[in-house]
Amino acid sequence: MVFTRVRANGWRNLRPLELEFDPTASLNVLYGQNGQGKTNLIEALYFLASFRSFRTSQAADLVQRGVGEARVSADWRTKDLDRTVEVSLGAAALRGRPVEGGEGDPTGKGAGARPATVTRTIQVDGKLVRRTSSAFGLVSVVLFVPDDLALARAAPAARRRFLDMAIAGLAPRYFGELATFQRVLRGRNALLRGAVSSGGGSSSSTWLETIDEQLARAGARVVMRRRGLVADLATPVRSFFHALHGDLLVTLAYEQDEAVAAAADEEAVAEALLAGLARRRSVDSRRRHTTFGPQVDDLGLLLASQPAREHASQGQLRSLMLSLKLSELTVLRAERGEAPVLLLDDVPSELDPERRRFLFETLATLGCQTVLSVADRSVVPPVPGRADFHVVEGAIARAPGGPDFALLPGR
Repeated sequence: MVFTRVRANGWRNLRPLELEFDPTASLNVLYGQNGQGKTNLIEALYFLASFRSFRTSQAADLVQRGVGEARVSADWRTKDLDRTVEVSLGAAALRGRPVEGGEGDPTGKGAGARPATVTRTIQVDGKLVRRTSSAFGLVSVVLFVPDDLALARAAPAARRRFLDMAIAGLAPRYFGELATFQRVLRGRNALLRGAVSSGGGSSSSTWLETIDEQLARAGARVVMRRRGLVADLATPVRSFFHALHGDLLVTLAYEQDEAVAAAADEEAVAEALLAGLARRRSVDSRRRHTTFGPQVDDLGLLLASQPAREHASQGQLRSLMLSLKLSELTVLRAERGEAPVLLLDDVPSELDPERRRFLFETLATLGCQTVLSVADRSVVPPVPGRADFHVVEGAIARAPGGPDFALLPGR
């Protein structure tokens, strides 16, 4: 798929814009000094695919100060179909019944502050969407930001989030499955805290048995989805990493409880989870939260059978994460039958020349549309089918000249 046009009004610092992308241009470069709005456009494109930001959990942060509504929309082409998606944020977005799940900022302060509550409205092809889940996944993107380069050494929660976001791109219904698991998990934790406060009792034990069954069923679905993705990623990650470090074998592993890992199918996983929850119930009661299940699992990244976070060099870690994101794009392209759009936020600037060259050579073979941001566009190679856009104080304009022009720094 490719974006062909994006429009924004009231979105962060961006001035009202209508920006056209040439469908034949595989590489679209947003360049300009820091703080001018490059990442804001990347964020807007990502929001149109996921209906969430990768920078903030507060939708109010996306609305320009002093403006009642932020609106962003895009035309995109998928398998010879032209489609449109539009999202409006703010009180003025109430043109019909709002989509459920609006996000709020409880810290709205005084006149001129962003609204304390933001209502989100989604339209696809001009028709109002009642539920976010109905529109999620229509626009297919892969996001790569500098923080991803540190994923191997980040907390396990960051790697679980990587898996969950990648799965959602492959199977949009997964967000609903994950939300069900998280909702039951919150209920169990609340019950554990309440049982401690009230001194426990047979009633609490009965409720825990009931909720454990629900949590095991929902957790089994999460485990099976994550296992499937890790298995799909393993071969392309190994291939990409071999191109950069032929002497090292990279291995991915979904790290979980041994009894759960031994379970072969979803029903067996649910049974293993249920047994584990019962086994850990006394520990959970003391700690007042659930210590067993997919919410504590991890993505293991191994180099030569050793944990990468402990034994890999900085260069090897960057190659590993580059291989992982390129593999995500590859798996998504195979599953959906077309390449997603790759969004790169200042990643080329974080790579050395060898890995930067490998990135763009690989992207050329994958045939995806790429939209990237950089402060200095000279770090981007002069590939055919490249279009440059200059970003200054929230205004975005197509830059003149071709790839040779783009190599001249300061222009």
